[in-house]
Amino acid sequence: MSSAFTEDDVNRIGYAYDINTNQLLYTENHHEKYSDGVLQKTEVIYKDPAENIFARKTADFSNNQFMPEFKLENTRTGHEEKTRFIKNKYEVIFSGTKSKTRRKSQINYKDGAISDAGFDNFIIEHWDQIIAGKEFKRDFLVPSMQKFLSFRIYQDTILNKEGQSLRLINIEPNSFFVRVIAGKIKLYYDIDEPILRVFEGVSNMRDSKGDNYDVFIKYEDFKS
Repeated sequence: MSSAFTEDDVNRIGYAYDINTNQLLYTENHHEKYSDGVLQKTEVIYKDPAENIFARKTADFSNNQFMPEFKLENTRTGHEEKTRFIKNKYEVIFSGTKSKTRRKSQINYKDGAISDAGFDNFIIEHWDQIIAGKEFKRDFLVPSMQKFLSFRIYQDTILNKEGQSLRLINIEPNSFFVRVIAGKIKLYYDIDEPILRVFEGVSNMRDSKGDNYDVFIKYEDFKS
């Protein structure tokens, strides 16, 4: 998750709750490195409710703000995702659990495609157009499928969430059939600037069976 902030370093925490039971599943501890207001690298440490570290993710945005090279490893389940650029290809490595075969593919992508937390940089970059009502269609990486799918990004409404007036911006599959299966990601931003306060939808964390959690993640105010 990136930000419309210009500090050299930003630290923050997100609390991820089960969307149906409201049970705390894990926390995300973000450390972001900026240079001249541009996000360069992020590290996310995932902890269970007992504060045990079970997963880490690093992402390098220095070559592409929307499609970073990233590495995610969950030592508890064996879930792994890794990407990197190889000439004009995007290499994707994926394993759902320790018992699953590790798969590797080199796939084509279009300019403007998005992967991982690059969605936030995209919304920051196109903030004025999105809140003015413009809908965007972009290819999103789905690591488990090792391919890009077409998604649309648009502002839905302004509403009260977690005691704040927030803008709801949706990211959802362009295909009706994929949308029925995968649902949508709901992103709640500040009214006046693109600061993500709440994420609601499919998590990048998986359970022991390899299934993604459905979560809402509440982010604390930024800490220096």
